[in-house]
Amino acid sequence: MQPNPTPVTPPALSRLPAAVLDAYQRYRANGDAAAVEEVVVAAVIDYRPGAKGDTQAVTDQTRLLQDLGYDSVAVAELVFFLEDLFDLTIATDDIMGVSTIGDLRACVVRKLAGKSRAA
Repeated sequence: MQPNPTPVTPPALSRLPAAVLDAYQRYRANGDAAAVEEVVVAAVIDYRPGAKGDTQAVTDQTRLLQDLGYDSVAVAELVFFLEDLFDLTIATDDIMGVSTIGDLRACVVRKLAGKSRAA
């Protein structure tokens, strides 16, 4: 039996804190949904328009548009990043139901669960 190769960290994650990289590796190693949620929150903060380096506290109720200043282009960039990172597809209809960080976290976890059931 061959050992599992060490997962490669995507270059796009290199600018995020080490704890987020660890969370991503936990997801890759064992499908940890809590790790996915941690990565999604970090991506929301990192992709926040005009606030690079801002450490504003966020909760599941934090609204992407009204509270964090996202617009449709910024939401699209964030979604593309998450699709590439987790190798999934998030449809426009899925995003139309997302207004808060909690909604986005749940959407990504739901999509990943659906992807693993289809595999």
